[in-house]
Amino acid sequence: MEFLSFIRNAVFYDPFNNFQRTERPTEIRVDPLSGRSSRIIYFPVTLPAPPDQSQLAEVTKQFCPFCRPAVFERTPRFPEDIVPEGRLTRGTTVVFPNAFPYDAHSAVAVITEGHYVKMEDFDVSELEDGILAGREYLGRINARFPECAYLSINMNYMPTAGGSILHPHIQLVAGDIPTNYQREHVRLCTEYKKAHGSAYFTDLIEEERERRERFIFEDDGVAWLCSFAPLGITEFMAVFRDGAPITEANESVVADFARGLAVVLRYLASINFASFNLSLYSAPTDGRAFPTHARIVPRTLLPPVGASDVNYFEMLHHEVLTILRPEESARGALPFFREAFGPKG
Repeated sequence: MEFLSFIRNAVFYDPFNNFQRTERPTEIRVDPLSGRSSRIIYFPVTLPAPPDQSQLAEVTKQFCPFCRPAVFERTPRFPEDIVPEGRLTRGTTVVFPNAFPYDAHSAVAVITEGHYVKMEDFDVSELEDGILAGREYLGRINARFPECAYLSINMNYMPTAGGSILHPHIQLVAGDIPTNYQREHVRLCTEYKKAHGSAYFTDLIEEERERRERFIFEDDGVAWLCSFAPLGITEFMAVFRDGAPITEANESVVADFARGLAVVLRYLASINFASFNLSLYSAPTDGRAFPTHARIVPRTLLPPVGASDVNYFEMLHHEVLTILRPEESARGALPFFREAFGPKG
């Protein structure tokens, strides 16, 4: 498995250093599976403390459709042949159809009763219930419509990450047409298994564990690491080790994932991130070549003017820029995992 990296140096006379001749590197990394490249750039900025959203929370709470009792009064209900009871509930989670769907089968799961929950304050049991309720919905869809086997559990947390409603919720999508990510990675994982006789993500975990650069933690069900070529400003990846689709994931594995996700969010909050995107992917392949796995990318506005962290490189060149080295993110997150799980990993 190759982890290709190229350094390209820009040379200029630096006005911030008395116009001394300066070399500044850009590191271009190539993802071992997809061949997609990411660029680690020099951008010496410390993220400011995130803004206090309490005032926004108070304003939006007054008309929030996800707060109680509105979530049972103002959200759609499923057809009887999908969910006879109209909505699914588990713990504090309520699942209902997405009124603005992304596919034929698209749902929203409100995972907390609290309208505003800071990243570091997510309750593990609520995250677990939300994912398990999502699994139940996706399982019902897949059982009734077997062709709808491209499944995902997703989250846009806070407006910076595209969240249009402050109240924490996840989005569930099931369809017969894969997303670009699912299509590309199913093909690549299938080709890899045919060529090597083993699953790519299994080999990746073994390789990263040996290198001890981006590998963070592993228990019986889930392995956590930072991506060599991130999909965002930094990126955490969780791989379900048994390779099963999300509809077959053991509850104990989901519990481990929820616990690890809460740890990642606490770490990101500690370095002043206040929003994130999450996708948990599932797709059909022979021999479980494409295991259920998740990617978590924090989002932010860059100082001093609050610029978006996505620019033309990501949007139009499909090439990510990051200012955080994956190895630094892995080292930073490791103490948080050890505090939560103990010294194993």
